[in-house]
Amino acid sequence: MTPSMADRVRDYFVDTGLTSGFKVQKFVWNDTAVLTDKFMVFRPNGGSNIRNDLGAEYLVLVDVIGAKNGNQAADDAVQAIIANVQANPTPNDCIGHIENFGGIPSPVLTTEGRLVYRLQFACLFAE
Repeated sequence: MTPSMADRVRDYFVDTGLTSGFKVQKFVWNDTAVLTDKFMVFRPNGGSNIRNDLGAEYLVLVDVIGAKNGNQAADDAVQAIIANVQANPTPNDCIGHIENFGGIPSPVLTTEGRLVYRLQFACLFAE
């Protein structure tokens, strides 16, 4: 079975150290209730039509969720992710192309006071 694009992006971020210090999750954020924990959640977010033997664009959401009172660390992680993706648009044999889609949105706060950024990436498969 071919890994999903969200899995491929997650693996790429893990391999390059972009998730260091973060608990990596898939599909939904499951809070540990430990206010010092930081999270990255990877999930698919649509894309273009998928057809046999034709290229398609896959959108991947990456939620960067900081620790309580860890706003700067969350922002630093977001900046590192964007810089890495800009410098490596064709990062490996699993992702043919990746680019930030929509820029860096305004972060929101959870009720616990965690800063949350929702980043979106447009990706193409590679073989």
